[in-house]
Amino acid sequence: MTEERKNQLYDEMFGWICEHIHDSHDLYITLHEHFGMSKEELHDHCIESLDEYFPEDGPIERLKQKLNACFEQYKAGWLQKRPDVLIEEAEEIASVQRMFKELPKAVTEEDAEYLLRFKNPLEVVSDSWQSMNGSGTVVDDDMSYILWDLRDKQSAEFDYELEPEYYGQPAPSSPEMTPQMSM
Repeated sequence: MTEERKNQLYDEMFGWICEHIHDSHDLYITLHEHFGMSKEELHDHCIESLDEYFPEDGPIERLKQKLNACFEQYKAGWLQKRPDVLIEEAEEIASVQRMFKELPKAVTEEDAEYLLRFKNPLEVVSDSWQSMNGSGTVVDDDMSYILWDLRDKQSAEFDYELEPEYYGQPAPSSPEMTPQMSM
């Protein structure tokens, strides 16, 4: 079977399902739970009426989405720069790339809630990591410490742009104890 024929069959089956299942909840069950279509895939087919059936994303998932958007902005900016400027900024670029990769694995819900306060949480964490480590390697305990330190001191709120809904609001409470760092 050719790829063109597969696409034709897919489009016809998808159209038939949408045409014959009139109840929104049944359509959600069929497309999402039975066939595994994501919210984004449904949006690609202009089906946004089923959004209400999807659970609201938690802070970690929202942070991941925000990190993806921030990283795309960084990449677009890097593509506009001359090679000599990119070479000068290599350490910063490496830091942003490393934090984009490591942060989603290291963040807790409390960390994510705090970082969502910032317009560009990737910049906040990258700058903190870079000032602490330079271009060294990331150790899990270092990430935990950086995230704890950002929440504890809350000084980043004075140095980085916040989302409008967070201006003037206190940050979530910080944990009592400092995480242990490995040597």
